[in-house]
Amino acid sequence: MIDWITHHAGVIGLLFFVVFFAAVVLWLIRPGAKEYYKEQGDIPLKEE
Repeated sequence: MIDWITHHAGVIGLLFFVVFFAAVVLWLIRPGAKEYYKEQGDIPLKEE
């Protein structure tokens, strides 16, 4: 088993990072995220 993992480590790593990247992209474009990021982007412009 360990031989199989070490032999395919490059492919396993690539798949891991592709899945991670896709999850981050989906998290950023989820419904309702636009309002949250708009509020966060306006923080430096607020005068309190």
